[in-house]
Amino acid sequence: ERYHYFAASCRQFGFSNQSLSEMMQDERESDGALATILNVLKRIHTIFFDSGVETALSSRDVRQVIKRMRQEVLQGCKLVFSRVFPSDCRPQHQIMWKMAEQLGAVCCSEVDPSVTHVVAVHAGTEKARWAVKHKKFLLHPRWIEACNYRWHRQPEEDFPVPGLKEDKGKEKVAEIAHL
Repeated sequence: ERYHYFAASCRQFGFSNQSLSEMMQDERESDGALATILNVLKRIHTIFFDSGVETALSSRDVRQVIKRMRQEVLQGCKLVFSRVFPSDCRPQHQIMWKMAEQLGAVCCSEVDPSVTHVVAVHAGTEKARWAVKHKKFLLHPRWIEACNYRWHRQPEEDFPVPGLKEDKGKEKVAEIAHL
């Protein structure tokens, strides 16, 4: 995500709100964009220059370190997407699918007992109801984007799917589970 500290940057990219410099503040020190990327760069540096690695430094490739680190983010997750992509195209070619795979998730088209997460934009789909019934994570596609941005698996409960708990809380979850 682009970092907009100066007013000129905000205007250039169409943001009408005050810039961080105009507000005389910066992003949160612990988890802002710059802090996040600094931590990532420190980890990459540590892994790349690890003295325990027997490979000569001149033959190491930082791109492989980055790739391995990214694949750890969603390692162990098996995702199914429900109405996230247009029905007339192959899901394997969609950016969200590719992003999830780059983060280490296994993506598939159909649900089965090994699926850990159902990614959906609405809770009324068959796959979403399956997730609730089988106590799997049901979450919004923004979860994948947040994991990608943070280089770290984000708490699933922070990315609820609309239509699941909005109106009637637990009764709505129970109703969807019984459908």
